[in-house]
Amino acid sequence: MALVALALTGCATTQHTNERYKLRADRTLASRKPLRVTAPGTDAGISRVTVLRGARSGAIVVELRNRSDRSLSDLPITVGVGRKPLNARGGLNFFQTHVASIAPRGTVAWVFTTRRRIPSGRPFAVVGNAARSPGALPRITARPAAKGALVSNATDVPQYGLPVYALVRRGGRYVAAGRTTLQELGTGSSVTVPLRLIGARHGATLELEALPTIFK
Repeated sequence: MALVALALTGCATTQHTNERYKLRADRTLASRKPLRVTAPGTDAGISRVTVLRGARSGAIVVELRNRSDRSLSDLPITVGVGRKPLNARGGLNFFQTHVASIAPRGTVAWVFTTRRRIPSGRPFAVVGNAARSPGALPRITARPAAKGALVSNATDVPQYGLPVYALVRRGGRYVAAGRTTLQELGTGSSVTVPLRLIGARHGATLELEALPTIFK
């Protein structure tokens, strides 16, 4: 019986590994193609869109709310100013055009950054329906560290291409934001990643968010 149990456990582990490879490959292929969301989906709603402009860079912060009782992942999103989309071209990081995950009835702040100057105009965001509903989301934590953000994975699910978002609010308004990508975060591990903010922090509290990308 013990041998049978061990064999079954091994098969499940192999299956999960294969599913992770496939998901990563699908995302890589999708990121090469242009994407523009023209009509909002019903899975998630947008609460607020904020643009932050630097001299030669910019960021757009989008607050999203999961309207459903199930977890959501890989929601396509288009952001821009006026009528001009900023993330519709191919070749961007997958999570510059998608929201990695949102817990049931949960809220997240998603950040798009660019090294190009963002033109004047009113910011907009359109989010489509999730590509999948993965069940329970692994809990990935992030907290400020001396040289950036300390990101921790206490679960048994490794993370790949993990987006980490930095947000600064003053008087309820976003005044700075940034993002970085952690290529790999193993199980039961912690890593410090550097952060670059667009905007002015001026001593305000730094908020961090890491949205899980792998779910089992």
